[in-house]
Amino acid sequence: MREEPIHAENIGYTAHPYPWKRSEPWPPKWDEDFGFAAAQYPIVATEIGFGLRPGQSIDSNHYAYQITGYLEKRGMSWVAWVYDPEWGPNMLKSWNGFELTPMGKYFEDAMKAPGKYEHP
Repeated sequence: MREEPIHAENIGYTAHPYPWKRSEPWPPKWDEDFGFAAAQYPIVATEIGFGLRPGQSIDSNHYAYQITGYLEKRGMSWVAWVYDPEWGPNMLKSWNGFELTPMGKYFEDAMKAPGKYEHP
């Protein structure tokens, strides 16, 4: 989109900025990949998500806070991937009871309180 943008009306772009696609620090790399276009085009991160290693928690430095804060501060929309217990990174533990994974709970909370879940 930087070198060959689509020259038409009503164009928007999507991104899938998963944490394993780039090394940290992520924000400057997201700027390079798609963030630069947000001032000119609508951008929707149509897939964001993450897994957790045993013992890992979601603190304010975690990818979750960084990506939602990055997108929201720049006026970009996002969709968490995926409300399913089998496809990953999954937001559900199982179809029985629809219990959320830690990622699912994070995104549920973030959707209910935009701007609250930002990297400091």
